[in-house]
Amino acid sequence: MNPVDRLNRLPKTVTQTFDPDFIFLIRPEKIQHFPARNWSRDEKLAEIKKRLDHSLMTMQWQGHEVIYSPELVTFVLLPKK
Repeated sequence: MNPVDRLNRLPKTVTQTFDPDFIFLIRPEKIQHFPARNWSRDEKLAEIKKRLDHSLMTMQWQGHEVIYSPELVTFVLLPKK
């Protein structure tokens, strides 16, 4: 399932928690988040590259940035400000 399909299936109670001060790792079995307050976009991308260790692509979903690799089941959501 692609990232957009998975995001569209999330309950509203989950999507309401998306906050730009956090990076969200979305796995098939769980969603994790970690603080990224006052981080630049470059700092966020460096952390994401460390965690995913693949060549990455981006797309938009409801104004949020989604960072993913077609080879991985885990992807990242960077909430909009």
